[in-house]
Amino acid sequence: MRASLKNKSLEYGRFGIFKKAMNITRKAMKMERDYAEALLQGQAYDNVGMYREAVKAYKQAVLIEPGVSDAYYGLGNAYKKLGKFQEAVAAFQQAVYANPKDANGYFSLGNAYGKIGAFREATIALKRAVQLRPFSSEGHKSLGIYYGRLKMYQEAQQSLRHALKIEPNSAHARFNLALVCLELHDRNGALKEYTILQNISPKTADKLSKRLDRQSNPGSNLL
Repeated sequence: MRASLKNKSLEYGRFGIFKKAMNITRKAMKMERDYAEALLQGQAYDNVGMYREAVKAYKQAVLIEPGVSDAYYGLGNAYKKLGKFQEAVAAFQQAVYANPKDANGYFSLGNAYGKIGAFREATIALKRAVQLRPFSSEGHKSLGIYYGRLKMYQEAQQSLRHALKIEPNSAHARFNLALVCLELHDRNGALKEYTILQNISPKTADKLSKRLDRQSNPGSNLL
């Protein structure tokens, strides 16, 4: 909206309608200040844990500038912290619509989908996130976990291994890779991850040890 007003101002200026051009320019500048103020207010509330107030501020920013992704992204995060994942999904959808090249937006959207049990939609969003940011270990890890929830174990294994190439000491990724190996009846693969975990995270290794002993449906409990 702000860009549209500025374009109109330039157009009026070319035609010599200077007074109208100046009025439109002032309006555009005021909108820009109001948006920045609302956005900063939302971020300030967010930083001190006042998430309900943050939601209100981000909503105000969205009303002023509905085509800008930052306020939607902040709104989604505030909703997420309030445990309102359905609302977070809607906000992150708007964020990536406004900025289709925002890897963080797709990553957050994917994880919000996961929180409401929409695992297929989660994988679609996370695939886009890692396309935009291929060296994100968190993106590949989350993608692998949600593939596991869909019982797509080969894809889960591939994504988790990719995450570990980027971040070899990720205990969370190794734990989930071990669970996927068990689902694929690859106990040796799971034991290999257990051995590595003993060095990088003994607590996670102990947790995996219990799963190895039980051999009980690990895929349903990917973390």
